[in-house]
Amino acid sequence: MTDDEDNNEGLFLAREWTPEELSSEFNKLLADLNWTAVELTDRMMSLGDYREYKTILRGVHRAIEGQVKPSGEMMALLNQMVRVKRRLTRTYAGTVWSTLPDGSKTAKFDNFTITLLPKSRNRWKVHMTHEGGYSPEWPRWQDGLETAKATALLTLDNAQNTMFEFEEEEARKTAKNTVRAVKLD
Repeated sequence: MTDDEDNNEGLFLAREWTPEELSSEFNKLLADLNWTAVELTDRMMSLGDYREYKTILRGVHRAIEGQVKPSGEMMALLNQMVRVKRRLTRTYAGTVWSTLPDGSKTAKFDNFTITLLPKSRNRWKVHMTHEGGYSPEWPRWQDGLETAKATALLTLDNAQNTMFEFEEEEARKTAKNTVRAVKLD
């Protein structure tokens, strides 16, 4: 490691954080995302956390309650997700959501149709389908329309990434299986 790497702590680590401050910041980031402990755990699993679900959830609950310092990885993930949410909110700020006869809201985004289905107690279910038939895993019920819209945008971003990764993998398979003719004259 060079001296520059040793001293490159970034803005977040420019000072020593107390466990209480970290817990407070952790809870603020969760609130910015409108996420519960379960939603953070779901996201961590979807991004490759290999631990058992209950182990992750227990750690998240303990961090929320201030019993343990949130890990640096969890803080980094939450900070990144807040940034992604802001970017998506800016990118799709002008989206017009149409109201369907049953009270659902719907909009089209880059070959995806998103429908927000109203349920009791102001809860909404996010449904999403690509015009080619692909439908990502639907997130949990969302409390409030604005939260459902924000969750829909994060789900859209995940679905677009999943489709891009699938297309890349298919292209690699095709390239690997392509036999090239060689002229031996």
